[in-house]
Amino acid sequence: MAHFADQVKITIDGFSLNVIHSDLIVSQKMADHHHFSFTWYYAPEVVIDPVNQAKALRRYMGAEVIFTFLVNGVRLMSKGIINGLVSIDRNGSPDGINVTGISHTIALDDMKKSRIYLELPLQNIVPGILAEGPSDFYQKEAISPTYRKEFKYLAQYDETSFEFLKRIAFRYGQWFYFDGMRTQFGQLKNSKVKLINNVSLEDFKIQINLTAHKISLGAYDPDNAVNVRSSAMKTSDGSRDSFSGIVGYTQGNISQPELSIGKHTSNAQDKEEIEQMVKLHTAGQDANSVYYSGTSYFPIGLGQVFTIVNGTVEHELLAIEITHLSKLHGNYSCEFKAIPADVTAPHYTDVEVFAKAENQPAKVTDNNDPEGMGRVRVKFNWGNGDTTSDWIRMIQPHSGGGKGFYFIPEIGEEVLVGFESGNIQRPFVMGTEYNGQNKSGYATEKNDLKVIQTRSGNRIISDDETGDVTIESQKGQTIAVIHGDGNIKFKAPKNIEFEAGEDIVMNAGKDVKTNAGQNISESAIINKTTNVGGILGTSVGLDKILNVGGDHNVAIKGNLNKEINKDHTLSTGNKIKSYSESGHETHSQTEIQNNSAESTRQN
Repeated sequence: MAHFADQVKITIDGFSLNVIHSDLIVSQKMADHHHFSFTWYYAPEVVIDPVNQAKALRRYMGAEVIFTFLVNGVRLMSKGIINGLVSIDRNGSPDGINVTGISHTIALDDMKKSRIYLELPLQNIVPGILAEGPSDFYQKEAISPTYRKEFKYLAQYDETSFEFLKRIAFRYGQWFYFDGMRTQFGQLKNSKVKLINNVSLEDFKIQINLTAHKISLGAYDPDNAVNVRSSAMKTSDGSRDSFSGIVGYTQGNISQPELSIGKHTSNAQDKEEIEQMVKLHTAGQDANSVYYSGTSYFPIGLGQVFTIVNGTVEHELLAIEITHLSKLHGNYSCEFKAIPADVTAPHYTDVEVFAKAENQPAKVTDNNDPEGMGRVRVKFNWGNGDTTSDWIRMIQPHSGGGKGFYFIPEIGEEVLVGFESGNIQRPFVMGTEYNGQNKSGYATEKNDLKVIQTRSGNRIISDDETGDVTIESQKGQTIAVIHGDGNIKFKAPKNIEFEAGEDIVMNAGKDVKTNAGQNISESAIINKTTNVGGILGTSVGLDKILNVGGDHNVAIKGNLNKEINKDHTLSTGNKIKSYSESGHETHSQTEIQNNSAESTRQN
């Protein structure tokens, strides 16, 4: 192993001289920030002026640092930002600075945010987020997600952009890391580094981990109203690494074959999603089956694929953790942790991860559900970003096919939104809320009124003080009142119409009164029967007209009395017959005339 002064070079923005250093450590890990530290002997003087030391502390805080590692033609670069400086005092005099720093990814970890992405794939979402960081933070060709499905609804909630990208990478099995100079998302980089054990590689170790890979998940698909399930004992397309194969082969030694009893997940809502979760979980478990570690004297980049030659056996590996070291100025080595390069999902895959959300108010933006499921879209109170949801379901007192309680809030109204299992990806409307700008108008000291009122003003009012139940129209006109004393009143500004396919039966314990401002018309296609137990009285202010198409029969058990103030005219198209069992009397204060066109007979 050779040590050359140019194996490690440090460049600090604003400092033009060669950076003399010791105890350099650059720690790199996938889906995480990189960290570095070193001691910097920034001044050539033996005795350093404290004033100059103070100037250095002020000047280089926040400066960019670039590390260049070059060994036998293998070159690797990494950069970061100084975020900590500590002055060193030795024997009462300044003696350099302890420097600590972090990768540029920290720019995405600066502030928690909440926003929503609708109808977008990761290929569009991720570059947009990375573009919010430094201009040279990423390259488009380095953003190549393997999960290409378009998200109907994806929320970043109370997370920094870095935390959000990390969660999405965990959930959907995407490689996410800072390679030292640029951010990678989705797929991996390749390198041509080959390490030979005991030559360019020392302390080589292989760690095999036997853990259960099995999983069984169940979920609910609300669009199709069905339960969905998926399960697997192990991955079907895992690594071909021999040690990984052993772990897969011996799964039966530590796990039972039973898969029918699984766990619930809120991260899937259809068959495709739950099958994808099972596939990713088993692949992620497979990626944790074997770890390779060691110390290399050639630079290895995080996320790089490299080859280790161990005797006659070669291992193609993927670096998941790297620590670059330079104990003294110039010399270099790195410690690595790696997994087989042909794994099909990252070792940190976690299909159950989600952002936890609490119940919160929102405002309805749309209630015209294209599927007719009574759903609404809402806008959350998360600031000025994209915060409008997809169509979300709403709790009703009762629901079912062709039945239930169908009350949908109006656009602009406030609702309370909950989340299934606390998962930000699964919002639902719990109910509506009044606020200081939108009050019911029915508040009373004793809470006497219970009211249902629609947008147009139609309302049903139940008054616990009077016992009345009132139905009113949109113009404030009372249609019906069920009084607390037992009375019911119907009132219409225009017409009231009753229609029955068969009978209408009306019963009154006492009187039935009918009043009309003008006419009363009755019509029966067949018969009309009127039964009166007492007196039937009819009073007509003008004429009474009776038209009978057939016979007119009158049966009277008592007397028939008629009093006519004027003439009584009787006309018939045939005979007139009058019968009496006792006598027949005709009286007149003047004369009686009997006239016939032919003859007159009286017997």
